[in-house]
Amino acid sequence: MRTTVNISDGLLHELREVCRRRKRPFREVLEETLQRGLSGPPSGGRRAPLQTYRVGIKPAYQGTSMNQLYDQLEAEDALKGGRR
Repeated sequence: MRTTVNISDGLLHELREVCRRRKRPFREVLEETLQRGLSGPPSGGRRAPLQTYRVGIKPAYQGTSMNQLYDQLEAEDALKGGRR
């Protein structure tokens, strides 16, 4: 089946580099990569430790995604007559 896929230039470059190293067609490398991604995380993999820091977010905003937080702060700024 033929389809069009929009991917970033960096990812396209990486895929083409893999094709060149393995001397395999782009379609095969792309299919293999997608299949691996769809099959889930590798078994036995460990999670990398992640250092977290408190940033002093108001309790009302805790548990909110960064996009939601940004939208809320932008709305508050607009109500105060801030930049638009």
